[in-house]
Parts: sequence; C-alpha cells; structure tokens
Amino acid sequence: MFNYIKYILSVPKKLILTWVLAPAVYLCLLPLAFANESVESILIDTQRDAFSGMSENDGLMNFLGISDWDNVFTLEGMVTTYFMNLFVPILVAISTIVLLNRMSAKAEEDGTFEFIASLPMTRGTIYLTHSIVAVMFGIFISQSWFHIMYIPMATMTLSQTMDYAPMIQAGFQSALGGVSYGVLGFSIAAYTGKSSNGWTFGMGLLGIEWISNMLSRTNDIFLWIDENISSFGAYGNPYKDGLDTGDITLVVAKILIFLVIGFIGFRNRSLNLR
Repeated sequence: MFNYIKYILSVPKKLILTWVLAPAVYLCLLPLAFANESVESILIDTQRDAFSGMSENDGLMNFLGISDWDNVFTLEGMVTTYFMNLFVPILVAISTIVLLNRMSAKAEEDGTFEFIASLPMTRGTIYLTHSIVAVMFGIFISQSWFHIMYIPMATMTLSQTMDYAPMIQAGFQSALGGVSYGVLGFSIAAYTGKSSNGWTFGMGLLGIEWISNMLSRTNDIFLWIDENISSFGAYGNPYKDGLDTGDITLVVAKILIFLVIGFIGFRNRSLNLR
C-alpha cells in the first residue's frame, strides 16, 4: 500500500507542485501589504475607505459573512476571515477532487485504471489508499501554504503580523472543512465510476453550505444547517479561540461517513475496464 501511495504522489508531480506553490505565492503577498505603515496606508487603508459604503449595507454584509468591517482590513482578518474561511476550503476541495479523480474515476473513464486494478491489491486496499491520500493531501498542501506565508512574518519587520501556532491551527481547521468536500467528491466518484458526479456532489455540497453560512442570519433553515451540519459553520474562529472539539468531531464524522459510502459502492460495482 505504501508503494502505491508513493506511486500516486510521484506521477502527478507537476500538479502537486502547482497546487502547493501557486496559492502560497499569493498568500505571501498578503503580509507584504503590511511591510510598513506607508505601504499599509496605500494598499489597505485606501481600499477600506473606498469600499466603506458596503459596511452600511446589512444585507450585503450578511451575505459576505462579515460582522466586523474594520477587521477585514487587518492581516489577521484577511487571512483568517477572508482566505481561510472561504478560499482554503474551495481550493482544498478542488485540488483533492482533481488528484483523486485522476487516479480513480477519471482513470476508469480514460481506460488507464486497468493498470491499477491489475496490481496485487484488493479493492479494499486500493480504496483505503485513495482515502488516505484524499485526507492527507488537502491538509498537506494547505499547511504548506501557511508555512510559506509565514516566512515574511518571521524574517521581516512588518506593521502587522500573526502568531505562528494559532495561525497553523486555524489553517488546519479550515483545510479539514475543504477535505470534507473533496472526500465527498472522491467517494461519490468512486461509488458511481463517474468523475463528473464527484464534481457535482463535492462542489454542490460546498455551495449549499457556503450559502447557508452566508445567509444564516436571515433564515432559520440556513441557520440550522450552518450550526449543525456545515463544515463552514464548524470553522468558527480558531485563531483566537483555538480548536473546538465539537467542530473537529463534526467534520471528521462527515469525512468518515462519506468514505464509508464510497467504499460500499466501489466494492460492489463493476469497474469500467477496457
């Protein structure tokens, strides 16, 4: 199984490097916007003043999930509210579905899964291997982003900075939410043998839970979804409050349920071999 994991990670090297480095480069630009007070005034304060009218629109603020307008224009607010609460789950989900589809459902559709099926492994071992990669890949690439982003904070004197440990644990909580959507996409694709179903279900659930999070203050149904079953709702504020056992348990439980569903379908269906 471990040799197969090495194979999965060695074949799409360029894909993995792209997903590791591209978001990390973007993230490194955020601390540089706070290089000193002059740069911060030009890049941050100007934008805050230009869009200040948005803060007076309660409907728009609810939709964007913003409760503190000024906090969005701090380094902590940009990273923990803007990036971790939205873009990290989306990027982790997309990257996980892309990688796992290439090794499973998409490989079946392209006729390249026959090689994997011919390996001396049971279906259970193949699925378990894919499941481990699905979970660990999203966590690994997101942690790479935040460690690379922290380099300017650790090596430069900035007008604003962030604490290392709280930032990393917030990034872990955020990535775990993205993993739940990516794992659902992988599981449904494995269940049906159709890669398109992975995108439909994985990104579909992400969209539903994101909308519920944004509109939770305006509708009781959205509020219930956000508070009880949403991975976005389980994010909270781990940078300030630390990791919450209940939130972690909810997301991990969702991941395990999705993996079990995928295993049942993958074990019992006929593989699309050519």
